[in-house]
Amino acid sequence: MPAPKERPASRLTAALRALPLLTLALLAACGPAAPTGTTGAASTTVGTAATPTATPPDTYQARQDAARTATPEPGTPGPTTDLSRTSPGGTGMTAQATGDRSVPIVLVHGLLGWGRSEALGVPYFGGLQVDVQEDLKRLGYSVHTASVGPISSNWDRAAELYAQIKGGCVDYGAAHASSAGHSRSDPDKCYPGFYPQWDAQHPVNLIGHSLGGPTSLLLVKLLEDGSPANAANGNLYTGGRRGWVKSVMTVSGTNTGSPAADNLQTMLPFLKDLVLSLAGTAGAGNGTLYNFDLGQWGFRRQAGESFQSYTDRVFDPAQPFWKSTDQAAYALEPDSASAENAFIGRSPDTRYFSWETVSTYRGLLSGWQYPTAQTNPIFAPIAYPYAWPLSPGLGNLGGRSLRGAFTYDSSWWENDGIVPVKVMNAPLGQTYREYTPGTVTQPGQWYRLGRLNNVDHLDVVGQFTTFSVRDFYRNQAAFLSNQ
Repeated sequence: MPAPKERPASRLTAALRALPLLTLALLAACGPAAPTGTTGAASTTVGTAATPTATPPDTYQARQDAARTATPEPGTPGPTTDLSRTSPGGTGMTAQATGDRSVPIVLVHGLLGWGRSEALGVPYFGGLQVDVQEDLKRLGYSVHTASVGPISSNWDRAAELYAQIKGGCVDYGAAHASSAGHSRSDPDKCYPGFYPQWDAQHPVNLIGHSLGGPTSLLLVKLLEDGSPANAANGNLYTGGRRGWVKSVMTVSGTNTGSPAADNLQTMLPFLKDLVLSLAGTAGAGNGTLYNFDLGQWGFRRQAGESFQSYTDRVFDPAQPFWKSTDQAAYALEPDSASAENAFIGRSPDTRYFSWETVSTYRGLLSGWQYPTAQTNPIFAPIAYPYAWPLSPGLGNLGGRSLRGAFTYDSSWWENDGIVPVKVMNAPLGQTYREYTPGTVTQPGQWYRLGRLNNVDHLDVVGQFTTFSVRDFYRNQAAFLSNQ
């Protein structure tokens, strides 16, 4: 990994200092469920009453404080991955593609992500150090960055992604919209199209980070097989669009969700307050810093409405959005993700690739997974393996998933701060192959490309870090051009 670089000063400094709050909101929202407080049993000694002792509250602050003062077990983290050596198979950097650079690459962001007109222009892919889209364009690639609903379901995000690539107005499907309880369309989501000629002869490659992975997988399913209940007038759901996506590459993909999402919906007040803090600190409370893109639900910022009022409405837990299963919190629960994967299956016409990120190491005594020194401390409340009375973190997770589809054991512990490595390759229950240099990849197959060690969930998109991800995305673009 290159030596850390000085963070360049700019007029965005104040806003960029605030951006981690958005991530803190996600982390606060994703913390493991708090146990119910318990009281000590009454003493049986005659004439003496024991004072009930409440278990300390398992709050975000308590977890943060505990991680700050804890002494991690000894262990040996693996060597940090050199991002210049991330051509799949572990080879050195490929500066120039030898294949077809004309196939467009579409970058798809994850949960709480943003588009190029938001976050005061700081790109989601690249952060302060590099603008991945523009860097790849300078090398001759055709690259576009999607902007889909940051807290929307994979279905709604896939519908928006389709409209943004092909052009036209988003159509969520009549049956889907009726079942979800929102509008079938949103007049604010009509697009000229990144690539209007998109078809089987003019396919695209999709690179999805985090939730952008399963969003991309669902889009392939809808393109090819459609949804008969939602089909109308040649829309996305009529299907028959085989071969429109040449490859899907997931990076830190939540391809079977993440246990961190099992109680996301209980933390809406935290999420709301921290988003408001972000806007206030950035001095952009009445600007266009961030758009929740929830017009289909009737959540639109009204003329003259303050950002706080808009956010209050979005994060009101009584709103039908949060009572629905058609939103990102539900989609990220492993049980929900598993059911969605059963519907999606795998296309025989598309190649699938995945990269893992990991920023934990195994404790020598317990075997628990501890965040490495390089892991951003904002992940500690989620990743740290807490002991009683706090509930476990990802590093020592136990029990079962919300609806019982999975048993959380030690195979789930290794993580990148918020997502277990276990879920980053093909959806659980599906097969994948290890990619080795010289492999001739085949449509319909999933290939594990490698692991980025000591790289956390946000490092890999260049957020809140001092190193550049330029070489990593150059290598992936070159690889895709040769498939």
